[in-house]
Amino acid sequence: MPLKAVLTFVMCFGALSAASWRNHKVDQHGNATENFSSSGLRLYISSQKLRFAKNEDITFSVSLVNEGAYPITIYLHENPLKNFTIIARDLDGRSLNVKEEMYFRGPEDWRDPHHTRYTGEAYPMRKMIIHAGEKYEKRIRLADYVEWESFSEKLKDLRITAHFYPNPLQAERLFLPSQTSLRLIYDQSREVLPERDNAGDASTELPAVSAREIVYLMLSAEYTKNWSQYFKYVSLKDIIRDYPEFSRLYADDSSESRAQALSEFRKFLAGRGSHKLIRFRVLGGESKESGTTAQVRVRARRDVEGFERDYLTTYYLTKRDALWQITGVESRLAN
Repeated sequence: MPLKAVLTFVMCFGALSAASWRNHKVDQHGNATENFSSSGLRLYISSQKLRFAKNEDITFSVSLVNEGAYPITIYLHENPLKNFTIIARDLDGRSLNVKEEMYFRGPEDWRDPHHTRYTGEAYPMRKMIIHAGEKYEKRIRLADYVEWESFSEKLKDLRITAHFYPNPLQAERLFLPSQTSLRLIYDQSREVLPERDNAGDASTELPAVSAREIVYLMLSAEYTKNWSQYFKYVSLKDIIRDYPEFSRLYADDSSESRAQALSEFRKFLAGRGSHKLIRFRVLGGESKESGTTAQVRVRARRDVEGFERDYLTTYYLTKRDALWQITGVESRLAN
């Protein structure tokens, strides 16, 4: 190689090395720190609810999404405050003070669930690679990130944004601002009442099952074609009388004929002929229970040979061994 070319290479390599040394933008493995923003890493902030009561924790989610084409490396610190800064402002633009330290909350450990301290290493961080299209999501409790208690009691509206520091030790000044923000309402005039136990709701006796519930369970079993459950609620010997084509066979004195009729009737109900149940609604206001008998009306839509039709069906039930069993059925086209 010509001497001039060698000298040029050495000078360029030295200049590059010096530049890399001066900017200090290297990670713990000695690699140049990435330009996270141009690589496609984006930070989003979202919440399932926008109004919180005085005695509720204000919580929301932050998501890191790789919208680029290549994997991106980030470093999760064992203290989430090193990675995330949450900025909460009121309507006048005043910010809540950001916490510098996060303390343990008894059995609730604030450590990031993805963090693992490597054996024999002093770095309190874990390297995580987010591939193209992947997302890393973290749940945020606002009181863990800002000095909440010292702010005005008149606080009502909050605008929340976030910053994420991908490499908080080696590139502590590089951060990603959130692409979205939240507008939350902190209603200090309202409190959410805790649920109370009602001793009357906890019966020590076997709870009674109503006739309406039996019909609902039976139709649900038909809808899901769970026939073993369906026939638990039906008395074949009783309701066969409401189906003339099978009741004539069952009326025969021969026990063999009756068994054959019940077998064919069972197959008919399991296939429902050509009547496929599409949806149903138990009509509560028209149900009646009196002693050991009951009536329950149902409006149902069925597919009959390719045509959808609405039916009004009355189920007659008889109480047997403390449970209701369907013993009769009448059905007509609904208006």
